[in-house]
Amino acid sequence: MEKRFLGAKTAGRVYRHFMNLPAPIDPEAQLLQSIRSAREEWTSAERRFNEATNADMVDCASYSLLAAKARYMYLLKEAKEKGVDVS
Repeated sequence: MEKRFLGAKTAGRVYRHFMNLPAPIDPEAQLLQSIRSAREEWTSAERRFNEATNADMVDCASYSLLAAKARYMYLLKEAKEKGVDVS
């Protein structure tokens, strides 16, 4: 009888199955998911900023808003450099 070697890909897939681990995500899909998440975070931060009434909350919300916008813009720039279609 001939023994067959499963190979690294198949062994990894079997390991993930038995360990109940999620399938790996390709980098492009992961980048697109991060961009969607950053856009939602930015929108949420804008909403918190517009609803803030206390001066301390306005400060906190403005920092969150700036950070969320910077993250979103960074991810868009990264996608553009990698040639990923964001539309």
